[in-house]
Amino acid sequence: MAHRCRGRKELKAPDKDENCVSAREPFLPQEIVIEILNWMPVKYLLRMKCVCKQWNDLIQDRYFIQKHISLTNSRYVYYFNRQKVEGNMDEEDDDKDKSKKETFHLVCGCDGMLLKRSNASQKCLIHNPTTRKILYLPDSDHDLSLSISFSFVPSIGEYKLVSIYEDTATGNEGCEVITVGVDESWRPLQLPNSHGPNQSRRKLSVASAGAAVHCFRVTEVVGEVFEEVVSLDLETECFTSTILEPGLYSDWKKVWALNWNGRPALAETGREELKVLVIEDYKKKYKLAENKFGVSLGGAKKVMQGEDFVPLVAERGILWVWLRDKKMFGYDIKHGRVRRELSVPEGYRITDTMYIGRESLATLRGMQKQPSSWLV
Repeated sequence: MAHRCRGRKELKAPDKDENCVSAREPFLPQEIVIEILNWMPVKYLLRMKCVCKQWNDLIQDRYFIQKHISLTNSRYVYYFNRQKVEGNMDEEDDDKDKSKKETFHLVCGCDGMLLKRSNASQKCLIHNPTTRKILYLPDSDHDLSLSISFSFVPSIGEYKLVSIYEDTATGNEGCEVITVGVDESWRPLQLPNSHGPNQSRRKLSVASAGAAVHCFRVTEVVGEVFEEVVSLDLETECFTSTILEPGLYSDWKKVWALNWNGRPALAETGREELKVLVIEDYKKKYKLAENKFGVSLGGAKKVMQGEDFVPLVAERGILWVWLRDKKMFGYDIKHGRVRRELSVPEGYRITDTMYIGRESLATLRGMQKQPSSWLV
């Protein structure tokens, strides 16, 4: 995992507190205490906050939290949506009456925090299930959101959300962004559109990778097809457009955008293989077709059983794959075998939305305790 604290001030040892255990142990420097705490799992740090005021303040310090995220050995957690066959989205295991409780489904996640949307409205919130804190987001003026990305921008130390939506007035895609905990409303950005008003969308797929969001789109204008990737730098909020070589893919219905080890990528699905194109530097112009490579999924033959599949994300050598409606599985690319399967009970289907991350102490300005009267 990449170090997230480059360019930030170093953590300094807080003033000594006579009520703190470590203050009565002068042979253990405070810098060492901080280093030890940085490597502790989240569940223990939550208990350590009760040791003394000094430790409580330290563990809630934003610089400590970001360093802990970069170093932590906390366990991985897996979140995904399941849907009743009848059509009611529900992440909970029980089937109790929830008519008086507002329920939410997963959209995406970042640093152990989950972006969720209400099942009854377009209301969104960010939830840290480890610390049990939530933050409601301002309403958007656009209901037809095609994709929402949630990212941390290391250079400015802020979290941002980017929504790609369908503009009902023009029929084209629009874009809006919000700096979480800072902005009071969504800010519109001018998404590049150089093909005129009479275009029709054939394909739109979005991948968030690093401090950028990449929108792969295929449009047709009066019989002419344009294939391109429009990338948004989250620090500068400036777009970069790259025209893909004609004929890069013959059937875009089989091509999916995803995060491939921190880089944007396109993956074309075959029977039991992927043809992957990783874009190493989206700001450079070069022939992308020369960077394609194959990934065999032969080791997952028993799990896949010839079913249609969609690649979701590749991290730390594990490729996560969605078997439509049935299950997800993590595939070890190097060793050619399935490492983990995620499935749902009979009567449910699994959707293509998932988030894999570590438990974290990440917090945002304005977060409050999760209400005990309902489950998020």
